[in-house]
Amino acid sequence: MFIRGHIVTSDQNYIRLFGRNSTEQVHIGVLKLKPGANPEVVAKNLQARLPSDIRVFNRQQFKASEIAFWSNEHPAGTIFNFGAIMGFVVGIVIVYQILYTDVSDHLAEYATLKAMGFTDRSLLGVVFQQGIILAIIGFLPGYITSIGMYGLLGQLTRIPLTMKATVATQVVIATIFMCIISAVIAMRKLQSADPADVF
Repeated sequence: MFIRGHIVTSDQNYIRLFGRNSTEQVHIGVLKLKPGANPEVVAKNLQARLPSDIRVFNRQQFKASEIAFWSNEHPAGTIFNFGAIMGFVVGIVIVYQILYTDVSDHLAEYATLKAMGFTDRSLLGVVFQQGIILAIIGFLPGYITSIGMYGLLGQLTRIPLTMKATVATQVVIATIFMCIISAVIAMRKLQSADPADVF
């Protein structure tokens, strides 16, 4: 099995491993600055002196560039983004089916509440609450499973993987938004509840 990887080494070891001609094929170089040096000023001065096809990044810029490449340009990122979108759409359909079934099973109760003076907007709040509860109940086991998967992958690949709070927050917000969309779609069934049909 062929696995691509990265190795960090000195220029002398690089030449020893790949030959002197390999120095013309270097893609990334790392500079260690003296204490007190301003990274922004050093990067600006280097960029002014180097050819235009060489880009100078500080650590944060390089990290952002790598994330953008793997997320938007590399096929793995495209496949992952497509999978995330499909998961979002499938989640909307599943939650919609759950909420639609629940509304259909309690249509008489909703019609009675309408007869008592409750508006569609107030009843929509009930369906929204159900959607948010489903989002939280679905997120918690998924979050725990993800932490376990991160630990397992970290042991198998020897790469430190951690669940960042920002990622977890984005996922829970997307999950709640997904369930709210499902609740809005399921609301159409609730609007069809007519008190005259019940009595």
